[in-house]
Amino acid sequence: MFNKFIIGFAFALALSLWTPAEAQIDEAKAEPIKLFEGQWINDRNSAVRLIETDGVLSGYYQTALGQPDKSKRFPLTGFVEGDQITFTVNFKGYGSMTSWTGQMSEDAKGPYIRTLWNLTRDVEDENEADDMWNSITSGASDFRPMEVGK
Repeated sequence: MFNKFIIGFAFALALSLWTPAEAQIDEAKAEPIKLFEGQWINDRNSAVRLIETDGVLSGYYQTALGQPDKSKRFPLTGFVEGDQITFTVNFKGYGSMTSWTGQMSEDAKGPYIRTLWNLTRDVEDENEADDMWNSITSGASDFRPMEVGK
């Protein structure tokens, strides 16, 4: 009787630890969640398309401000670590570059990326001594997911 109990217990234990092969394969194929992947728009109506591959960002930035044609897309590059993000855009041909650094959060409206940014404008060499610090502008922007169809 005791042997039947031990065999039954061992069988029950083995069943509770058993994972079907399909489940193991599905777990092996599981990809990490890409929090930042997709299209976002900031509080100044500039749009960004983020593509994440192994923590490296690519995509484009479409500014609603400044001199560039508002339909022009500028390539971006950056990095993601967990819910932190940083990316940089070279507004090539317009004499400026901007970097954003921030973190994903969520409020009653949904997910958003809160960032601080630094923009630098080119200063003519002969004016650098007097004007260098005036060429750097800093600010903050929040990005929210862009609605589908926009």
